[in-house]
Amino acid sequence: MADSWKLNWGFCCAGKIANDFSIAMDSVLSKGHRKVAVAARNVSKAEEFSKKHKFERFYGSYDELALDADVEIVYVSSLHPQHFELCKLFLNNGKHVLCEKPMTMKLEQTSELVQLARTKQLFFMEGFWTRFFPTYQHAKQLCLSGEIGDVKQVQASFFTLPHSERMTNEQLGGSALFDIGVYPVTVADFFFGAEPSKVQSLSSWASNTVDESFLITLQYGSDKFATLSTSITCMRPNNTIICGSNGYIVIKPPMLHASEELEVFKRGSSEPIKRVFPLDQSRQSECWYPNGNGFTYEIEHVRECLKEKKLLESPVMPLDATLRIARILDTVIKQKSQ
Repeated sequence: MADSWKLNWGFCCAGKIANDFSIAMDSVLSKGHRKVAVAARNVSKAEEFSKKHKFERFYGSYDELALDADVEIVYVSSLHPQHFELCKLFLNNGKHVLCEKPMTMKLEQTSELVQLARTKQLFFMEGFWTRFFPTYQHAKQLCLSGEIGDVKQVQASFFTLPHSERMTNEQLGGSALFDIGVYPVTVADFFFGAEPSKVQSLSSWASNTVDESFLITLQYGSDKFATLSTSITCMRPNNTIICGSNGYIVIKPPMLHASEELEVFKRGSSEPIKRVFPLDQSRQSECWYPNGNGFTYEIEHVRECLKEKKLLESPVMPLDATLRIARILDTVIKQKSQ
């Protein structure tokens, strides 16, 4: 009973993202997190990960993790095509689930998982860490307070070179849209928080089944727009610009999804207002991805939802937002064949 305030985590998969997530969790362990178990299909890999990251135990199958009575919530960081079956496994075994983005690669699968979680009254969240960064939280508050007037447009772009074969392999979920294009889409949804009235897109494809670049325009009502771009073949600014009637906010590159800095440009002012939200970089050398310790914001939010506020959905990344994003992605993919 003494540890009932702690959130007991299980990790599904022992890959690169899980490595960074675990390192980030170390910095907030004392705030109420417990690393219970990690599972991988390769038991040796699970054992190695468990020792490195100080988990209490490890498993060579996901079924064993799903049956571990001590595990309250499972962090799913497998390849995209595996998300659906794994999330369903853990939800059906009474576990709360935090699933890396994208929740699935098919709208009908995402809808089924959301319905399952709601029916079973379990916490379920898509892991868009971007929304939890102080940079984005501060920008959202500025917009809500009217600091830049009425928000009319959001511009967001994301580029990265393929850093593994997986990113161009259909069987492994390779896709510019589902790997990195989801970030500009979630940014647009974060600031507008509504279903777009129109979705239009252009795309280029490395093959008939693997996309490499997208341009997406979303319209909200009659006068609000998002212009989004993503590519694994040509450089993009990797920033976000939120444009209002009295000013605009620039969330600075080089990382749209994990930025530490923003600037506010207001009508009539010659100099921007700068805000920096620095991350603890003391263990960055152990991370695979830049600003890997930024997972701490998301990790703490999940604990607060479950342990303090007793919420089954995140107010920052609600399931309705996940469904809106899934519908946009579904429309974009379908437009490829038109």
